[in-house]
Amino acid sequence: MTRAALILAGGAGTRLRPLSSDENPKQFLRIFDGVSLLEKTASRVAPLVPPESIFISTNDQYAAKCASFLPELPKVNILTEPARRNTAPAIALCCFAIDAITGGDPVIAVLASDHYIADEDEFVRVLDRAYEFAANNDYLVTIGIEPTEPNTGYGYLQLGDGIAPGITAVERFTEKPSRETAEEFLAAGNYAWNASMFVWRASVFRRALEAAAPEIAHVTRETYEAMPSISIDYALMEKAPRVAAIRGDFGWSDVGSFEALERAGVPVKELLKTM
Repeated sequence: MTRAALILAGGAGTRLRPLSSDENPKQFLRIFDGVSLLEKTASRVAPLVPPESIFISTNDQYAAKCASFLPELPKVNILTEPARRNTAPAIALCCFAIDAITGGDPVIAVLASDHYIADEDEFVRVLDRAYEFAANNDYLVTIGIEPTEPNTGYGYLQLGDGIAPGITAVERFTEKPSRETAEEFLAAGNYAWNASMFVWRASVFRRALEAAAPEIAHVTRETYEAMPSISIDYALMEKAPRVAAIRGDFGWSDVGSFEALERAGVPVKELLKTM
């Protein structure tokens, strides 16, 4: 069964301005020893997915930039959205395109282009397990991040019973809880951060989307601008009855602040002085 990866690279990087800009958002900043987060994301999945099966979801504004940063990818693998409609329509349009291009009901990993991961070997191990489980089970799989603090800026996954070795059922999604609630989650021990990393077979995704969001399940380029602007978490993941999680403990950050960038080893103060 074909493995594919869809890297979401259409974000505007507004939280890191003035380091980022609308023309050069976070995923394109070459601030990790001269390497961008987009390039690091693509190289991370390379041990599991060949270049011809790595796809980029972006918009017309960034299409040429994505192609120049990732010249090893076929040009047709840069998939553009006709308008900004959040992640649900974008992921649906791209997953359907990947299914049509590759055939054979591919197993697709959906990953952000602008996240930092410290332990890449452990990430590859976890993603490989997620691919394996999704290939053989009719579940939407998410990678839940082992929480290190009661962070109120992340969503949380409530984990339930075990389904298979290393795989648990997801009972509930909670968006950005209060500090008190986040502390309760950490104390309970059966919660993980929702990093919006997903793995699923194309057919499983399509069926789940038809049940949860039928309008988006029939998205095309022609109907794209009429789609609701909604995230994949709200449109699908919080509603789907069969969601499984695999815990990831590999030094993950969405590097959504200057402080997070500094923790990832980026000399933010020095970079800002050059602007």
